[in-house]
Amino acid sequence: MKHFLLAFTSLVLAAADSSACSFPISTLDQQIERADEIFIATLVEAKVIPKSERTKWPYIEGRFETRRVLKGRQQPKIITLTTGLGRGDCGIGMSVSYKYVIFKGTKDTGIGDPGGTQLIEDFQEEELSAKIQAAVRRQRNMPMQK
Repeated sequence: MKHFLLAFTSLVLAAADSSACSFPISTLDQQIERADEIFIATLVEAKVIPKSERTKWPYIEGRFETRRVLKGRQQPKIITLTTGLGRGDCGIGMSVSYKYVIFKGTKDTGIGDPGGTQLIEDFQEEELSAKIQAAVRRQRNMPMQK
């Protein structure tokens, strides 16, 4: 019994320091509305940054080459964004040389699953860009609600 109690206590304490990614499913229109900036970019470099005194968890830092702005201000040619490792922390898998549609806030330096950022294939770019741009135009033309 003593060993069982010790093992149970260890599991509870270990779980207290874990994280999990859960969020309500949102539509593309909702993701577009929440994002200040949306753009297509290609990941040119990614590296794991280990945990340190400043950060509790390791994370991935990716350098993206921007291709096309769909909403918001013009982006720098190269932009660095971070994400979690993807094991319950809402991180986005990063694959060098792949294209992504990036949804982010103006001051955000990180991206994650709930925001809508995702890897896209070449054949998806035109159709997805057209959908996002049409939704942005619709949202701009909607009367302000009180």
